[in-house]
Amino acid sequence: MSTRCVLPPVAAAKALAAYNSRRRRWLADSALADQDSLTVALHPPSEQQIAEDPDTVVAWVRAWRGYAGDGRVEWATRRWPSFGTQEVPVRLTLAGAGRIASAGGRGSEWRALVMRRDTLVDRLGPGTPALSAAVAATAAKWLDLDDDDFGRLTTIARWLSDHPSSGYFIRQLPVPGVDTKWLARHRGVVETLLEGVRGSRDLGIRGLPHLRDVALCDPGLLVGSPRRFATSLEELTTLPLNPARVLILENKEGLYALPPLADTVAVHGGGYTVHELAAIPWVVDSEVWYWGDLDSHGFAILDRLRRHLPHVRSLLMDQATLDRWRGLAVREQSPTFNDVSHLTGSEAAALECLREGDLRLEQERIPWPYVLEQLNAAFGRDLSSPSSGCDARPGSK
Repeated sequence: MSTRCVLPPVAAAKALAAYNSRRRRWLADSALADQDSLTVALHPPSEQQIAEDPDTVVAWVRAWRGYAGDGRVEWATRRWPSFGTQEVPVRLTLAGAGRIASAGGRGSEWRALVMRRDTLVDRLGPGTPALSAAVAATAAKWLDLDDDDFGRLTTIARWLSDHPSSGYFIRQLPVPGVDTKWLARHRGVVETLLEGVRGSRDLGIRGLPHLRDVALCDPGLLVGSPRRFATSLEELTTLPLNPARVLILENKEGLYALPPLADTVAVHGGGYTVHELAAIPWVVDSEVWYWGDLDSHGFAILDRLRRHLPHVRSLLMDQATLDRWRGLAVREQSPTFNDVSHLTGSEAAALECLREGDLRLEQERIPWPYVLEQLNAAFGRDLSSPSSGCDARPGSK
């Protein structure tokens, strides 16, 4: 028999493929779901193919005569000189999304999707093309929620829609079960639904500020202030500081171990949010140095900072440092291959060497006496005695 003859399991696979590819459009447009159809050609055999394998042909016809699935099987009369007149199945027609889904083994899933879609649209309505598209786009997420979480989703989305500028913190939201962790897990779904309702993904809520650690390596720059403290970016912007130099570090250990440095403020960079420091006037107006890890992420962060502060210089992020302390490097488990186009020649060479060896050298691994030497060379002062510093004991690194 021809390998083209389609058996019921093959037709079911075609229905499943159609369901998977069309499901999102059906959810966004219920009229389309009702009107859509799928026709599966069953490819009856020729007379020659019957003669070659009559038993298989008989089994194929019986399979379709016993078909009890969704859709309508159409039959046609064939007249063959050798086999006489025979009725054979020629096509399976599935009308409507529900029948296509059922034929593909997804009937119950489709019914659940429709029920939850209607609940979301009714709850967030009035239904609009934008809302319907947002509901359809998030179906894979909300379908997997249990009933309790789905109820929380509909309630919080409606509450945020009704209160677009509440200014609440997450824990203040009057929806039982919606706390910081819940919203972190489902925030993307909530934002997409809100965008469908009112054209904006803004939840209208506040989050706790991201605090930056600061070390006043010259306490005279802000008399009466703690020598080390953490504060928000907004408050950093308002501080009456005018340092000659700002040193940005990625690891807090180094920040807390720094020695006294005249006219210098040290700030924790915050990884890939380091560019936010470019919004602080006293940082922009100072001599800026960046000291990060010798790894692909460290250079990607430096590149990002330099895009916003072109005058930033790096410290201990060059080929010479890597060559001297390569023995302290370890394997970089998850490197980044982000495009970096704002590195100096020495920085780029160090990055290339790191990538070739799949290495990373954390900044705190570099022996502290060597760090002090490089600070002395860069900042032009004698730091040979590390017995005092921003921290009372700079450490033994």
